[in-house]
Amino acid sequence: MMTVNVILPLAIADTYTYRIPDGMSCPEPGMRVLVPLGRKTITGLVYRINPENSDASVIQNIRLRDIIEVLDEQPIVLPSQLSLWRWMADYYLCTLGEVMAAALPARLLDNDYTARTEVYISLDPQYTDAEQLQPVFDALQRRAPKQLRLLEYFLDLSGVFDGTPHPVEQRQLIEQSGESTAVLRTLIEKHILCASHEVVSRIPSYDTDVEPAHPLTPQQQRAAKEIQSGFADGKVCLLHGVTSSGKTEVYIHLIRQMLDQGKQVLYLVPEIALTTQLTDRLKKVFGKQLGVYHSRFSDMERVEIYRDLLGSPEPKVLLSARSGVFLPFRNLGLVIVDEEHDPSYKQQDPSPRYHARSVALIMAKAAEASVLLGTATPAIESYYNAQTGKYRLVEMSERYAGLSLPRITLVDLKRQYHRKEMYEHFADPLVSRIREQLAQGKQIIIFQNRRGYAPYISCRKCGYVPKCCNCDVSLTYHKRTNSLICHYCGYTVDAPATCPSCGGEWRDIGIGTEKIEDEASTLFPEARIARMDMDTTRNKNSHQRLINAFARHDIDILIGTQMVTKGLHFNDVSLVAVLNADSMMQSPDFRSSERAFQMLEQVAGRAGRTGSQGEVVIQSFSPDNPLYIYLQQHDYAGFYAAQLKERQAFRFPPFYRLIVLTIKHRDFSRLDTAARELSERLHAAFGARCSGVIIPPVSRVQNMHLRTIRLRIEADASFARAKAIVMQHVAYVQSMPNCRGTIIQPDVDPM
Repeated sequence: MMTVNVILPLAIADTYTYRIPDGMSCPEPGMRVLVPLGRKTITGLVYRINPENSDASVIQNIRLRDIIEVLDEQPIVLPSQLSLWRWMADYYLCTLGEVMAAALPARLLDNDYTARTEVYISLDPQYTDAEQLQPVFDALQRRAPKQLRLLEYFLDLSGVFDGTPHPVEQRQLIEQSGESTAVLRTLIEKHILCASHEVVSRIPSYDTDVEPAHPLTPQQQRAAKEIQSGFADGKVCLLHGVTSSGKTEVYIHLIRQMLDQGKQVLYLVPEIALTTQLTDRLKKVFGKQLGVYHSRFSDMERVEIYRDLLGSPEPKVLLSARSGVFLPFRNLGLVIVDEEHDPSYKQQDPSPRYHARSVALIMAKAAEASVLLGTATPAIESYYNAQTGKYRLVEMSERYAGLSLPRITLVDLKRQYHRKEMYEHFADPLVSRIREQLAQGKQIIIFQNRRGYAPYISCRKCGYVPKCCNCDVSLTYHKRTNSLICHYCGYTVDAPATCPSCGGEWRDIGIGTEKIEDEASTLFPEARIARMDMDTTRNKNSHQRLINAFARHDIDILIGTQMVTKGLHFNDVSLVAVLNADSMMQSPDFRSSERAFQMLEQVAGRAGRTGSQGEVVIQSFSPDNPLYIYLQQHDYAGFYAAQLKERQAFRFPPFYRLIVLTIKHRDFSRLDTAARELSERLHAAFGARCSGVIIPPVSRVQNMHLRTIRLRIEADASFARAKAIVMQHVAYVQSMPNCRGTIIQPDVDPM
């Protein structure tokens, strides 16, 4: 009896074993199979073949169920991918099924992919020249002018009379002729035209004329040579280049070298928004060798991109957000992780809670490919690896064309409010600078890392604050839709006209991008203002439309969340404003200062990328914070040194590795019991490395009560051993009768 181990895309601890029925060809690992599970059927993936008489095949007292159908002729998951899945499941303490669910496009999992077809119109074969069509023209001219008009458009588009006949897409013909499909159908019924259905690709095509990459500056040449030297030594390279130093141009030259060697390149970016400008830039150099992959593509498009890459080892550069690490590269030569510091590379929910940078390092090592990490503000851990020799550090300390880094000005909000020199949330010096720049025809970016109109509203009379019914958070007020929204679970209600508790009036507390947009419209009525946040970029091409409009100068002031802080290049942005920088440093997280520095330095880098020196105005209630001093001097090295001392003193990365366990249950008493039991057991095993039970700032989400436990493991200790001990205790607690139903989610290397 032959059996196979099958991965199911579920959070189950192991693979399932199924029998290969008599007469069925043995599937290979990486092929999809349809298998029974309870009363349902489900698509699984063959993980391992068990030869006859092996331990896995001879299972006593269990009646194995048969595979129903093998869905693929060839594996759709390569051996290298299966090895990566196994590593991810082991490292991030999740199941193979959870990795599979994240790795494969949804349409491959539910097996309902259908090819896209288009209708093409051709001239009926009975007509071979213009002379034969003359009677048709005469008849239509007398009786059917609409049909004649459509036929004339078809003949013009199809090239019939210039010796290059080809079918015409029906949609194009209808759009350009302005006639209806009913008119076209009549011509087909008269056997003048004929229609055919053809399978067409959904993948965006960049089959355009290409141009050479720009020549490298001396600084870029030096950086490229140092990177190549690092690759030759088998090192991961960290390219630390200040904003607008030309890192992308270095990437382009390295990519071209790889493509010329017949290799494939994965180019990772943290945000979908960054693919817009990069796609335009890369397609000019690489043309049809460029591919793009991210979650804004439809399920069908993602399947086609996946299969296209699976079927070809041809040289290609694939631009992608973090999900690109799951693609089936057959000939990978280089992985670029741009903006490597960005927390968006970390998947938070659902499991697997992986970091794309770490996964990229593993996949590249298995493929014997090189890895380049690039950023203006390295992650503390990455810079530490470079300083200690694990990575090769390459630095670009000057902006392209000798431009100066932006000048950073701090505005003391305490003083401004005291002097009553505030216009809503805009201080007088900032208002003056914005007006000056608008008068000169320049553009401005205003950064506020919170969407909505106000974080919450409060009754002026009794202080009542509307809260989410599912989560322990206040509801965010969105003025445009007059709604209150929970940004944790999505719960939405209409904003009441008055306080439901006492009938009092509302006042809004705090500021979001929507309120800033309103205030800016009042202060600068002559300016064209747009907002870029999650609310305005939900649709597939909304990022691209906003970015293109700003680049065309159709927008004078762009207000946005962190989407506007990184990787975007605009020629005429002379001023960047940060209305409330302090809020970024107030979260109870050891990374808050690091993230604030990175975000502020990145958004500052959008100013003055061409022409004269740019300016950044930061409003703060604490302008003497040391972080602002490092920022004004663009002193990453000084900031890093200060942070490293704190990290070592308080036992945080890179000196310790972290595991955070989140315990969830709808029943608070069961949650409390499970959290205390797990904490006691882990404390007995790990001692002071275990934090004890922590009440998170938001202690209930989607009606699930939450507690967390944090473990710090020394960098030189066996992390694998520590994780094994953790999972033993997790399994024990979850099996306890008074803790059953408790969800315990491990997060390895949390962000």
